[in-house]
Amino acid sequence: MSRWRSGSGAAVFRVGTVVALACLLLPGCASAKRTGEAHIPAGTADWLNRTYVVTCDGIVPDGLRATVVDGIARLSADDRLPPHYEHYDIRITATASGDVDGDGAPDAVVLLDCSPQPSNGIVQEVQVFSSTGRRLGTLPSPRTLPENVLLPPVYDPAGLSVQDGEIVAAMTAYGPDDFHASGPSVPLTVRWRLEGGGFVRTSP
Repeated sequence: MSRWRSGSGAAVFRVGTVVALACLLLPGCASAKRTGEAHIPAGTADWLNRTYVVTCDGIVPDGLRATVVDGIARLSADDRLPPHYEHYDIRITATASGDVDGDGAPDAVVLLDCSPQPSNGIVQEVQVFSSTGRRLGTLPSPRTLPENVLLPPVYDPAGLSVQDGEIVAAMTAYGPDDFHASGPSVPLTVRWRLEGGGFVRTSP
């Protein structure tokens, strides 16, 4: 069974599979507005005050339009429909800049947390934008990493950077002796490089 981490590290929600969770969440998202996002040059954009299209790490594949103010947004959902969530809380927890696509101009890397409410579960996704504001893509989900043993590794907001054309992400993974309540304890650094229109992991 797949799981998702709690916001406080004190509780973890279990679901059958990510696909099943997506199927459950989609009806609740039916009333949310879905559309494209405005392109703003990365060098001038205020990443804490702009519009994103978020998927909540693939839970809502079609995406939700989230306009964050001071790094926070709340998206309404139809709580009359399963799974009866009232809203989705979006938070920008980290940003980094550097040349990712090799054009010599600074691109932007944005870490977003998404929490369906009422719940204390949080999923994460990282979006990458070019110097012109075009979205280059989203980093592969923590769920796809081989370090996803008990639960997906968790991003460290203080450890996100761009170095030598690569996105470097400090994370913490769950070890064999970790418990859900205590949270992950194994330090992990993952590096990504843009290749062929997608992001490829370059670290072991």
